[in-house]
Amino acid sequence: MLGHLSWSDLLRRWSGEAITHADATGLAVTPQMRASGWIGTPPALATEIAAAQERLERALPRSYRDFLTVSNGWPALSHGFEQLRPVTSIGWVADVDPGLYSAVCANLDYDWPLDGDDGPPLMNRAVLLSTGADNFLFDTKKVESDGEWGTACWASRYPGAGDRRASFRDGMEAHYASFVRLIATESATHGEIATQVEDAYQLALRGDRSGEAVFTAARAYGCPRADVLLPQVQVFTGQHLAVNGVVALAGNKHATDPALLADVWPMLVVAAFNVHQPQRWGLDQAIATAPGPVAERLRSLADQYQRDGGLTADFGYVPLFDRAVENARSLTRAGRDAEAFETICVALQSWRPLSSTHLAPVGLAWDHVLGRIMTRERRERLQSSSHAGVPVG
Repeated sequence: MLGHLSWSDLLRRWSGEAITHADATGLAVTPQMRASGWIGTPPALATEIAAAQERLERALPRSYRDFLTVSNGWPALSHGFEQLRPVTSIGWVADVDPGLYSAVCANLDYDWPLDGDDGPPLMNRAVLLSTGADNFLFDTKKVESDGEWGTACWASRYPGAGDRRASFRDGMEAHYASFVRLIATESATHGEIATQVEDAYQLALRGDRSGEAVFTAARAYGCPRADVLLPQVQVFTGQHLAVNGVVALAGNKHATDPALLADVWPMLVVAAFNVHQPQRWGLDQAIATAPGPVAERLRSLADQYQRDGGLTADFGYVPLFDRAVENARSLTRAGRDAEAFETICVALQSWRPLSSTHLAPVGLAWDHVLGRIMTRERRERLQSSSHAGVPVG
């Protein structure tokens, strides 16, 4: 998401924000850092990079070498990771941190697959990049077509590698994203991410799915709008039943948005009473933690579902589309599923979002009558169809 920033630009921004929030991060800011606005170090020497490559018996990936031309190490990673080591101190895990290597490889209580991507196999090929209780690693087996090495994070809180990224640059951006999400809430980065989310949203409304990955990436930076848009994408692409994504919206600033109340929260109720895979825990958790209007809405929907055996999507806010949907219901009841679906597709141009957090007529997926004809193929077709005009701001 920050590919438009050079290493120098990204690190300069990170430096200024880290100094501003030094108390929150525990960063020891020197007078020189404060005067210069720079927390990094001088670039690595070519001889230092060459020595590291000789020690590892392989060329270091370009994004890491490019980073080293700006700063040889970095003092502020995510919580628990402490510092990024200078290139002179990186090395195989067994050489750089024998304690970590032994703890993982001698863990007889955990049965690691011998040919797996985690545990002892990972430790035997990983390069340790950081200091601290948690560990930022190069996985030298994960080599991209451009020669980049994948990264992984080995946290002290649980066994196993997580937060795998395709390159050093991606891994560093993930650390920065955590900082922006949790601490630097006034960062200029938030505005840049919001712009990318809006661009992806406009593309999606026109049936162009090329920007959908933006919603996933933006969540890492703490974008509440992306948190709302992503579950709607996932419903239409069949990635899950929406419970995991929707429950978390109880604490979202958009929780009481009209689009969520009308079209998104009902998904949670339908999933809770799903006869094949009931997920009542999600509904109970949301009712317990959501704002009053949301909890009241969920209780009302749950009562309605139990009384009627399902929920009916209401698109009355777009009368033309609502009439087409009712016609499609009649066709579905008559067993004319294909005609019903085509009726909806034709009418899709008349649909309008209730707000800027509304991506698609999600009710089509959970409607008691129409939901049963919305196969994954059909839902994906709906998501790829051009629909909606200018969204409500």
